[in-house]
Amino acid sequence: MKELKIIKVDELHNVIRDFIVESKTIIGDYEDMKSLVLNMVRAGYMFNMDRDRLRDAMEDITYMLCPDDDVNRDRVERGLEYDDESDDMEEIDEIDNDDNIEDIGNITELN
Repeated sequence: MKELKIIKVDELHNVIRDFIVESKTIIGDYEDMKSLVLNMVRAGYMFNMDRDRLRDAMEDITYMLCPDDDVNRDRVERGLEYDDESDDMEEIDEIDNDDNIEDIGNITELN
């Protein structure tokens, strides 16, 4: 049985980079990076983090290795965009929650 290598967030970028160098993998696009991460998992690497964080690192490293590829650049750029929609939804949720408050009257009457 393979020994597990638990990867934490603070070492994520370096571990992926080291694996690329050691395995002599060529990363040209995000599909190459996905294959690399699958190979890492097959080799016993376990990513102890939210998958979104892993995907962000994969996108960043792919762009770092291939900065002239517009698709790689666009992926990173989209991740840097401020998400106005989520803020609007939070405001709607707050308004909806305020409507659900029930007035139970004066609590001194309960004694």
